Amino acid sequence: MFRFLAIAVFVVCTLAGCSHNYHWSKSHPLYKKAPYGKLAVAGTNEAFVLTRSAWFAKKLGWNPDSIQLKATAFCEQVFLDEMRRAYPHFVSIPEQNFNHFPEESQKLDSRIFMKGRLPEQGVTVKDSAGEIQPYILIIHEFIVGTDLKRETYFDYALIHNESTDKKTSTHISAIVSYTLWDNEKQRPLFSAVDEVQRPITKPTPEDLEALVRSAVKQIRINLYGGVS
Repeated sequence: MFRFLAIAVFVVCTLAGCSHNYHWSKSHPLYKKAPYGKLAVAGTNEAFVLTRSAWFAKKLGWNPDSIQLKATAFCEQVFLDEMRRAYPHFVSIPEQNFNHFPEESQKLDSRIFMKGRLPEQGVTVKDSAGEIQPYILIIHEFIVGTDLKRETYFDYALIHNESTDKKTSTHISAIVSYTLWDNEKQRPLFSAVDEVQRPITKPTPEDLEALVRSAVKQIRINLYGGVS
């Protein structure tokens, strides 16, 4: 009987894809040292997306017609400010220096894939001063919403499932996919998808700001933890 139950559980997990078995990050074998004190960031101009715009507009008291632009610009600025505080030598790569690169897929797990722009082999990315920064943190997607689960966006077995409209929410969420890029040797050193949740009491712009700051903190933790 026990053997039958064990097999049944295994089959269910295989078919359903037990999320605790997912690998949400991947390190290059030569990723030996995380960037400390010096880092460039690219991709933020097109990475931020707000879901449930009407809900956020109502809760935050922002104009529904401009909530998407206002909220994503707000989150991007908080993200960049937090990065500047974390890295004494911080550079934001101009959009025109990055957005022409092709979009590529990266496999993190048997079912987890993420897409994003990556520089072409043999091409180094320059900052606004024309200098080549050794490491670039490329932000592929930064999705803000309520009760978001990263499986819904990055598990290829689930992304086509229709989501139901939520009437109640318990958390504001951020799902972030990113790659630490070796700009000198043109290779991905570390890639990951993070999920950040904050309990909802009375949503304010300060709560949204705290969510983004928490996401930056998680990214930094993972960059250090992912060293081979």
